[in-house]
Amino acid sequence: MERYEDKIEKALQYLKQPSKTDARGSAPIVYLVYQPEDAIILRNIVDTFLRPKADYYGFNVHSVSMGDLIDKFINNHDYRDIWTDPSVDEAEMYNSIKQEIVNDEYFEKAIIDIQNKLSSDSQSLLVLRDVEMLHPFYMMGVIENKIYNKIQVPTLVLYPGETQGTARSFLGVYNQDGNYRSINF
Repeated sequence: MERYEDKIEKALQYLKQPSKTDARGSAPIVYLVYQPEDAIILRNIVDTFLRPKADYYGFNVHSVSMGDLIDKFINNHDYRDIWTDPSVDEAEMYNSIKQEIVNDEYFEKAIIDIQNKLSSDSQSLLVLRDVEMLHPFYMMGVIENKIYNKIQVPTLVLYPGETQGTARSFLGVYNQDGNYRSINF
């Protein structure tokens, strides 16, 4: 198995000089796929290896937690009082949150807004972490498919799961999804 540090190195090299001739497109987004049970290990590697290595390649790292985005969405939503009411069925609550996220295109808009803010710095690198927090509300593949052609800032997604070719399995429990256009490391 390839070391995570080696995957980070390859991902950063690719983001520094992305392929302009790839048939899937040329949006500067890649995935660092890691085993879900290695989440703590990866968090340490991000702090001790990714940031200095990105700095070496001339990137300014901007890390965004998908968990923080979910927290912001839930805590600022008009339905918060309903969702936090103890009498609400848990499955119903999750379904309602999921539906509101989908209807609002919340994650897509949030990531594009972040990208727009970072676009004035040509050296920005957006790192999306805590992607596992999307479960059970949303899937990273859906987000990517909706924003792929709008991605301007190099983006590294820390993705818990498994890969087979270009297909990914979120958290290693979902079926392989081959609808991603980005590259896996």
